[in-house]
Amino acid sequence: MMYKITKKGNNRNRKKYIRGCKMSFIGIVASKKCFETIKKYVTENIKDETINFIQINLRSIENIKNIKFDTIIIEDNIDKFKNNKEILEKLCNNTKYLIINTDKNLKYNNNAPQKITYGLNRNAMVTISSISDTDILIYWQKNLKDKDGNALEIEERRIKRKEKSALKTYEILIIYSLFRIYAKSIMEEI
Repeated sequence: MMYKITKKGNNRNRKKYIRGCKMSFIGIVASKKCFETIKKYVTENIKDETINFIQINLRSIENIKNIKFDTIIIEDNIDKFKNNKEILEKLCNNTKYLIINTDKNLKYNNNAPQKITYGLNRNAMVTISSISDTDILIYWQKNLKDKDGNALEIEERRIKRKEKSALKTYEILIIYSLFRIYAKSIMEEI
């Protein structure tokens, strides 16, 4: 079954459209710029899923504590959530996928069914083998299942970098992970 990504628009029309679709909620703990970059890139390139992005920050966490996220991405350091630690842990424990930056959150543990760690360290599940001006070699180090239950096997993939790409290394690893989970095909260029 194919779905479109919803765009901002008339809420009345949007609700009618949403009723017939399975929504995917992706929560992102990151800076506003990183959040917008990931949202824009994924929205433009994954066209077969209805995905809603929600930025999780200190201002929004109380209002979103009852949302069931399919995926939560933790790019930022979570120490700033010390007063809302229980809410963040509940959200992470109830998500299907937790994608977490282990360079910034090395000691974070939770009970998410499928935890994807990324970073520039050898213990990260998704890491970079090599990087140059023209391409990047990403290494996926663990078997996992995608959103449809298909096996995601260990792989090393070379991705060409666009000449004017402003994506940062961590953003590339997050986007690559989302493509593995949500997309039928893997990106060849970023």
